[in-house]
Amino acid sequence: MSIHVVKAGETVSSIAADAGVDPVRLASDNSVPPTGALAVGQTLVIRVPKTVHTVAPGESLFSIASAYGVSVRQLFQNNWSLGGNPVLSEGQTLVISYSGERLGLTAANGYAYPFIERELLNSEVSYLTYLTPFTYGITAQGSLLPLSDDALLAAARSHDTRPVMHLSTYTEEDRFDTDRAAMVLTNYDMQTSLIATVEQTIRRKGYAGLDVDFEFLPANLADAYAAFLARLQRLLSSQGYFVWSALAPKTSASQPGLLYQGHNYPAIGAAVDAVLLMTYEWGYTSEPAG
Repeated sequence: MSIHVVKAGETVSSIAADAGVDPVRLASDNSVPPTGALAVGQTLVIRVPKTVHTVAPGESLFSIASAYGVSVRQLFQNNWSLGGNPVLSEGQTLVISYSGERLGLTAANGYAYPFIERELLNSEVSYLTYLTPFTYGITAQGSLLPLSDDALLAAARSHDTRPVMHLSTYTEEDRFDTDRAAMVLTNYDMQTSLIATVEQTIRRKGYAGLDVDFEFLPANLADAYAAFLARLQRLLSSQGYFVWSALAPKTSASQPGLLYQGHNYPAIGAAVDAVLLMTYEWGYTSEPAG
């Protein structure tokens, strides 16, 4: 794979000819029209197919994957134009593999609301290692708010993507709530009940692990939050599940503001298996610095 920066006068056809690739596939890989104008400075991803297959009558994505000893997931990843849709047409050309050595492995997680458009979901899910439906919130009684996640879970499983349960302090009003967090973090019995319900939900729904996202915590709850995460990790790891924590990025341990003060990075890092830095928060704060 290489990245090409468009120069003045270049077109999809001219760039494809120089690179020795199919212009239609180059356009498809980059979601640009084959005959449309390109902007100077625009970047295009150039991938050179190594093995291709022309679909014959009666063939399916599964049969083609089996014939070449690859996964259906890999065929989805190698053929962006499929959009995660397994329906094939006779004469259609599929890329089985690309030239070039892989530089390494990476893991990608994506959040999705239950009301996400199915076409968008199917087109993206094959490129994800994990899919995290947003979100199981907490009721005023300290239990879980329901989440209509069945369709998201089905999409994840059909594309060999691991689903992750998302636990947050979201309320019925669709907002993060500091009081709900304090209620759970300071009431051991309520916390115990919530953890048991979380474990049951993970097991019943077939989640691979848990992502915990308690935002807008005051500094006095930092230790309690880290201890809560450690309890979750001890229990769930013994059942074969992992625990993550989603954190707002900080520039210093003493950074003021509800997004930051309740997150003790060293303590949380020691308590969980991994952290996700919500870098869309970077560069601004939700409240004036004190």
